[in-house]
This record gives sequence, structure tokens and C-alpha cells, in this order.
Amino acid sequence: MSYDVIVLGAGVSGLVTASLLAERGQRVLLLEKHAYLGGRAREYRYQGHQLGLGSHLVEDPGDSLTRVCALTGLDLVHSERSDSMPFWTNGRGWAPIQEQYAGSAKQGLKRCIQALNETSYEELENWNHASLREWMAQYTSDEGVYTVWEAISVLEQITLRPWEHSASENLYTRKLHYSTRRTAGYSFWPMDGWDALWHNMVSAFEAHGGELRLSAPVRRVDVRDGAVRGVTLRDGEEIEAPQVVVSAPVWDLLRLFDDDVLPWDLAARIRMLAANRNRACWIGYWIAAKEPVIAMTEREMASFLSTPRCGLPGFTLNFTGYDGGVSPAGEYLTCVGASFDATTHYGDRAWLDRKFAELWEDIEEMLPAARGALWTKPHVVTSYGVITKPGLVGPVRPDAMVRGVEGLWLTGDTTRARGIGIDKAARSGITAAEAVLGQRLEAFAGTLRY
Repeated sequence: MSYDVIVLGAGVSGLVTASLLAERGQRVLLLEKHAYLGGRAREYRYQGHQLGLGSHLVEDPGDSLTRVCALTGLDLVHSERSDSMPFWTNGRGWAPIQEQYAGSAKQGLKRCIQALNETSYEELENWNHASLREWMAQYTSDEGVYTVWEAISVLEQITLRPWEHSASENLYTRKLHYSTRRTAGYSFWPMDGWDALWHNMVSAFEAHGGELRLSAPVRRVDVRDGAVRGVTLRDGEEIEAPQVVVSAPVWDLLRLFDDDVLPWDLAARIRMLAANRNRACWIGYWIAAKEPVIAMTEREMASFLSTPRCGLPGFTLNFTGYDGGVSPAGEYLTCVGASFDATTHYGDRAWLDRKFAELWEDIEEMLPAARGALWTKPHVVTSYGVITKPGLVGPVRPDAMVRGVEGLWLTGDTTRARGIGIDKAARSGITAAEAVLGQRLEAFAGTLRY
């Protein structure tokens, strides 16, 4: 059987692309090498709690994944949004982050917000190679004001140091949230969880005539005479289609093609982006307890730029505060993560072991309710995506269209897309679907993406 389009990967961007194409009447086959949906945004049950592999909250203000769901007949129910952002300062403990810009410094933050509101999204492209602090320094010199937006960058982008927080990437999200939600950050949990959402999306996709095959790893995208012919599965089955959309993670992308199929400059960019040193990484603990493991409130997004011992920046989220269904009755689930630099520490097991031990001591000091944990589960995340440092965002990332190979398209974190995590993946999926169709979709008119 032949198809109009084959989409590789049932992660967020692949699900979005496949759903939109099927809704527009395309015969779509969605292939996923794993036995589960969601890719890096999958969920699984552990001792009665819903744990994710990397997804936390989603920062879609209503114009990306939420709109995709509405178009395909689903209702993505937002939880109540975060109600506070406690900030940890060594020696002073937790306090509302607003204290960082109290007094005269508040005017500096207002100048930054006003300037951002007056700056077009197109102008932000001029800041792809600069840091967030460089942009802010035009309007304030107050360290507390810098701290506020840089702490948000730690939460959202998993970047560590002032010169690593991309100006364009962070300003895009701040502008989007200020203009649509009148807040610096808009975050929510999808009620009932991610796994339920992915299965609901597949049901809608199949209702529009789409076909999903799980546990179907692809050996090769077949290209002859400069045009896509289909794919060959690992078991040797050949499936024909004149168009293929690849949403594989950037570090897996080149394995799907024979040598010299992709234009050399595109292959070179993919190899650069896929280097281990360019991964956004963190270590952390899942913590289950009989009381909320929080700094101040149950729906907070707490952050820190340095802990007392391990000295890393990071975040903490109590998921049960957003949706009681993620945990058994009378229990609470919290995640604490601390970002680390893949340039120097990727794969350094001894360093990671030491930092895990230090981080747990820090957690017991910073979040005392963790001392009575029912259980803890350490984790290392190295698959969050390509880190958004200056110079690694914007045009350095490929477009959805692969020029030189007719019928080949890319989506996911390999490509140019703005946003955070799941929101960014959804926006790239929308862009890829529109590229395949050769038209903008009316449902997304006025939404902001590449």
C-alpha cells in the first residue's frame, strides 16, 4: 500500500504534523520505532505516580498545541497556571523573585518590558548571536533585573551562565507571553496528563484516516534520483510514499540516510548540532512524599542559580499541585532538576555521582519536606534537545524543507522553531505540515513561528 506522506516519529512534532496532514485529507502513515507515544514527552507509571522522561509543563498560550487539538476535535484542558516563582539565594533562602527587582530596580524591568513590547518579532532575529543580558543592558544595569529573566531561562531553556542565555530565544517567549497572557511566563499542565493526550491525538488522527504503526523502526529513507520514494523498515519491508517527514532527534537523523543523500552543507550542520557538547542536560530527583515538597506554594515554579553544595542552577516543580491525578491519594510528586554543562561533563560518571550526592543534601536543606520522602528516583536527562546558546538558534538550524531532495521534510528540534520544549515541538510540527501542503492553514493565521 502506498501513502501520500509518511511521518517518522510519534513524538510531539510528529504527532502534530501527522494529525494536521490527515485532517486535510492526506493519506498519512505515522511510524514510531518505540512501543509508546510521545517521544521525549512520554509518560509512564512508577509506584502509582505519572513520571515523564523530560516534559514538565507546557508554555503554549493557546496558539500551538492547544489549537492543533481544537482543530482535530480535541479539548486540551489547561490546569490552573503557576501562581508563584520562589527564588533561592544561598544564605537568604527562599523569597518571591519579585524581591530581586524591588525599589528603583523595578523601573529597569518596566523599561525592558516596554522595549520588548515595542520590538517586532522580526527584529529579534538580529539577536540570534547575543545573550539575553546584552539585550537587557540597553535598558537597565541592575543585577536583580537580570536575575529575574535569567532565572526563567534556566527553567525554560536549561542554559546555565549569563552569556549562554540566548537573547532571541528567550525574548521570543517573553514577548509571546506578555502580549497574549500579560505575564512573563505562562505554564500549565494538561489535565489527565501527557500520555492520555497523545492517545487522544492518535484516536483523532485515525478518525481522519491516518494509520499508526508502533514498534516499527525505519532502517532508511529511500531516495533515488534526487527524490523521496518511501522508507525501508528494519525488517526489510518497503513502504512507498512521495513525501517523508522526519521528526527523529537530531542525533539520530543521519542514520536514516545513505551516504551522500543529503546535501553536504545540511549534513554538516546536523553533525554540528548533534554533538554531545550541544545537548541541554540536567540531573535530578523525582520525589514522592506524604506532604508537598515545595518552597512556598503548591503550584509554584521555583528556581535557583546555585545550590549550597553542588552549585548548579535549576528548578523544582510539584506536579500534584497542578493535577491531583498524577499521584495516589495522599501522596505528592515533585521533580527537582539541576542543569549541567555537557561541554565538560557529558558522560563523566564520577562527576555525576558526586553531584547527585551533593544535590540530595541541597534538596534536604532547601526543601525540608523531602527528608521524609516515601521514595526518590534519580534521573539524568541528556535528550532535552539542542541547547539554545547564542549562535545555536535561528538560521543555523535547518528549515523544514530539504532543498535538493524532492519530497523530504524535517521537523522537531533539528529545525528552526521558537518556544520551549513541547510548545516548540508543536510549532515546528505546524510549520512542517504547512510546508508539505504548500500553504498556510487558516486555523493558525497570525500565530508566531517560522
